[in-house]
Amino acid sequence: MSLLNWAAIVAVDREKLNLPMLSPELKNTIQTAYSEYLTARDLKARSGQKHMLAHIARTLSEVELSADGERQGAAPIAVVEAGTGTGKTIGYALSAIPIAQHFDKRLVIATATVALQEQVVQKDIPDILASSGLSFNAVLAKGRGRYLCLQRLEQSIQMQEGAVTALSLFEETMAEDEAALQVYTDMLDQFGRGQWSGDRDQWPDRLDDELWRPVTSTHRECLNRRCPHFQNCPFYETRKELEDADVIIANHDLVMADLALGGGVILPAPAQTIYVFDEGHHLPDKGLSHFASQLPFKQTLNQIEGWRKQLPKVRLELAYGDTEETLLDQVEAAIGDAHLCLTDAWGALAPVRQRLDGHLSTLTVHDPDWLAQTQALLAPLEQPLKQLCTALLRLDESVRKRLSASQDVDEKGRLEQTLPLLGRWMGRAEPARDLVVSWLQEDKAEAPPTARWFDNIDLPDYQDLVLNASPVSAQSILRQHIWNRCFGAIVTSATLTIAGDFNRFALQAGLPDHTGYLQVSSPFDYQSRVIARVPAIACDGGLREAHTTAMIEAVQEYLPTSTGNLVLFSSRQQMNEVYRGLSADWQERVTLQDALPKNALINHHRERLESGQGSTLFGLASLAEGVDLPGNYLTHLMIAKLPFATPDDPILSTLSLWLEQRGSNPFAQVSLPTAIIRLVQACGRLIRNESDSGTLWFMDRRLIDKRYGSLVRQSLPDYRWEVEPPAPR
Repeated sequence: MSLLNWAAIVAVDREKLNLPMLSPELKNTIQTAYSEYLTARDLKARSGQKHMLAHIARTLSEVELSADGERQGAAPIAVVEAGTGTGKTIGYALSAIPIAQHFDKRLVIATATVALQEQVVQKDIPDILASSGLSFNAVLAKGRGRYLCLQRLEQSIQMQEGAVTALSLFEETMAEDEAALQVYTDMLDQFGRGQWSGDRDQWPDRLDDELWRPVTSTHRECLNRRCPHFQNCPFYETRKELEDADVIIANHDLVMADLALGGGVILPAPAQTIYVFDEGHHLPDKGLSHFASQLPFKQTLNQIEGWRKQLPKVRLELAYGDTEETLLDQVEAAIGDAHLCLTDAWGALAPVRQRLDGHLSTLTVHDPDWLAQTQALLAPLEQPLKQLCTALLRLDESVRKRLSASQDVDEKGRLEQTLPLLGRWMGRAEPARDLVVSWLQEDKAEAPPTARWFDNIDLPDYQDLVLNASPVSAQSILRQHIWNRCFGAIVTSATLTIAGDFNRFALQAGLPDHTGYLQVSSPFDYQSRVIARVPAIACDGGLREAHTTAMIEAVQEYLPTSTGNLVLFSSRQQMNEVYRGLSADWQERVTLQDALPKNALINHHRERLESGQGSTLFGLASLAEGVDLPGNYLTHLMIAKLPFATPDDPILSTLSLWLEQRGSNPFAQVSLPTAIIRLVQACGRLIRNESDSGTLWFMDRRLIDKRYGSLVRQSLPDYRWEVEPPAPR
């Protein structure tokens, strides 16, 4: 499909669907931008990239508008599987940016991994601005938790210095720490001098979560315009930039967090937005995670006990009138009721704790009778937790109104100190309420159920029982929050199909029937560049001991000592067992994923190779995606097992049981497709550029011996296969 054929293609669609076509001016803008980009970068047009540009432009142009420019009818949605090397960022950006500007909408580009977000921000967008002739304003968007809260920084410094007034209302007290005080003082100094923006990612040194958490805030804790530091707030300074941005680069988590808050809270309103979900195969899982709920039982019980102790101080700060006295009485009564019911429920859950103690970390509730029993235990919590949230919200609203009206400096200071505390209390009470409501909610007969499970935390200094509830299907979530509300959307990834079929992803993501699909092959010549080998010693990945023995032998026999190698495991236990089974010489050549943070691990690997040494990485799922090791940085990639999810995964097992009860095959519908997508992503680490070459080692003979193995191989690129007969046992 040539860009020159757009008019004919859109005309056909227009006759069929009665939708408007691209205007000549808009079509010319996109064509010119692509041509200028290729010329400036001295690149040749890629067939797949042109197909992608045309498909997205054609789909987004089908939107129907009202007289005031708002969308009518269904939102246009384009889904594109673009093989590695397509240049998909250019493929969607050069069409979506002009169309968003034409319709006076905002373009939000959301990635799933930090690595791709950094690539888009630091490389792709600057290249487009410099080379395409397009003019637009692009801004990076992050969640509130990535930015410094000046109010909390000042309180943290006061607390570390032993100031009683600050310490008294801090929920999590901690011992004075000179190192922490020095870091916080340096933060205040560098921010004041303009040498640091307040962005956590721009701080010159590593910041552990324990050090960072006290100096950032949630939306519940934020004083917003009432804060004395509002004019200098790093988060709101960034928000101002977003208001003028044509293109916003975010991530899936931030988009889902904004939608969970109602939409338009952090990012532009969905109706004013065209979304691009890059690495879109993650989107269903992101949707599930943001609409799941959790209750760490003992921690919550201890926190509410702490609130009871702090309440007299809060009452002293706030109780200056009948309204506050009444609201505080309600909060005190609600805290007492919630604490009593949580205490009773903790005792009643003793059989569950005993069942988990010592040998289980996760226990999923499948049995209807057991579900009814746990619901009976939790039912008394529903009303107290709802009442607690309501009482806290009323008090919070009253204090905010009082702060807005107050002219007294001392009073304003006390209110400003108390409001974040109430926000933290609400931030703990609301998830507890949501978990209980979700756990107690009856599953609809024909809809996918809610997964409910217990996690056991058994550490030397901390034991707890965590209750979890999550939807098992993102269909209705994505349909309700994105597809029905957005102006338009693009979903793209290298892994959206199973053997060329989009049905699995369409069902998983709840995509509407009118969605337009396109599959674009990679331009890489895999046949001449990649050998996919199944060696004789490879065995069934389900044979635990035999497979581990084979892996120890394979690493030492097949992987050269002088090259860049990556071995991907499905379990940390096997990774460590294989490492321990290697010779001493080989252990010195291997770096385990757990040895260093991800970026440091990749840099260590590159440095070893650049210095003339070989380097072998042992990694898990996080190294199977979003890792770019072009050229000599990776020439041998060994896949230990087909990456099936563990059978005790609560969400997967709940969905599988539901499908089985309905006469479906959960392995074929869920387990196998998920493993195929993971495997294709993992294999994509090997070839990153057209000149790359290497060898893939598959150590799981199920790829050959099982009936489903052919479907797995069909979903992989067109490698040159070398399959050895199995070694005699």
